[in-house]
Amino acid sequence: MVYASRKIVLGCRESSLAMAQANEVADALRKRVDKIDIEIATFKTGGDIRRDVSVDQIGVGVFVKEIEAALAAGEIDIAVHSLKDLPTTLTDGLVIASVPYREDPRDAVISKNDRGLNEINSGSIIATGSARRRALIAAERDDLILKPIRGNVTTRLAMLDEEDSVIDALVLAAAGLKRINMANRISEYLGCMSFVSAPGQGALAVQTRADDKVTRKICAAIEDRSTRICVDTERAFLAEIGGGCSAPIGAHAQINDNVVSLAVFVSEPSGANFVRYRASAPVDEGIEMGKRVAQHVIHQGALDYFTPSAAVAN
Repeated sequence: MVYASRKIVLGCRESSLAMAQANEVADALRKRVDKIDIEIATFKTGGDIRRDVSVDQIGVGVFVKEIEAALAAGEIDIAVHSLKDLPTTLTDGLVIASVPYREDPRDAVISKNDRGLNEINSGSIIATGSARRRALIAAERDDLILKPIRGNVTTRLAMLDEEDSVIDALVLAAAGLKRINMANRISEYLGCMSFVSAPGQGALAVQTRADDKVTRKICAAIEDRSTRICVDTERAFLAEIGGGCSAPIGAHAQINDNVVSLAVFVSEPSGANFVRYRASAPVDEGIEMGKRVAQHVIHQGALDYFTPSAAVAN
C-alpha cells in the first residue's frame, strides 16, 4: 500500500472536460492510495483565453504552459493534461509520472440527422478544430465543406444545436464526449487505425516534478502499462517526425498478443496528398518502431506536408 504524507494539490484546466479528467485521476488515486487528501486547482491557459485564434497560430503547448509553470513553482503537486496536448519535449524538471488506462481513442461524428461520415449529404458543412481531422475527412469525402471551430466540447455542441446553425456535423474525440457523459450524441465512431487518431488521444498525462519522489511514487499507483507502451510508441513517432500542432498527423498504436501495431497518417492540410503506413513489433520495441516508421514516412516525402516544430498532437 502507498501512503500519502501530505495534502496533494492537483492542477488542471478549468473546462468541464478538464475537471472530469482531473476527477478521474483523483478518484483513481483515492482507490489505490491510503488516506490521500486531494485538492483540485484550476487554471486558464493561453489556449483557453485566445479562442479567436487557431491553435496552430498560438504556438506549441498552449493548453499546458500555465499549469506546468505552477507545477514547477511548487504551487501544485500534480498536473493532469490530455496527453495529446503535451509536447514530446518535456519541460525541464518535469516528468510524466504515470499514464492511466486510456479512454476510447476514436474520433466521433455528431450530426444533425444522426448520420455517419459516409451518409452525410454532399455539400454539408463539417466543423472541427483539428487539422488532422480535416485532412482525413477531405481524403475520404472531398465533396464536404470543412469549417474550423474553437471552443470546449459543450460550446461546440451548442453551436451545432443552434436553430440557425450552418453546421451539419462535428467531429470530436470520443473520449471527451464520454468523460462528460455526452456519448449519447455520437452518430458514428471512426476506427482509429483507419481514421487515424492523434498521438495520445484519449489518454491522460499525470505530470509531477522530477525531484518529488513521494508524489511520483503515489502517481505510479495508477500507471497502466499497456497504455504507456502505446502512447510512448505514438509519441516516439511524433517526436522523430517533428510535427507541430498545425500538422495533419495521426499515429495510433494498439497491443494484441504481446505485439504493438502502429498506424500513421501524414497529410497536406488539404488532404489531397498524404502518406499512410502500418507496422508491428514486440511490445518492448515500440519506441524504436515509432522512430523507424517516422523515418520511413519521411523517406516517402512526409516532410513536404508541414513545417517541423516541437511536436504536439492535433
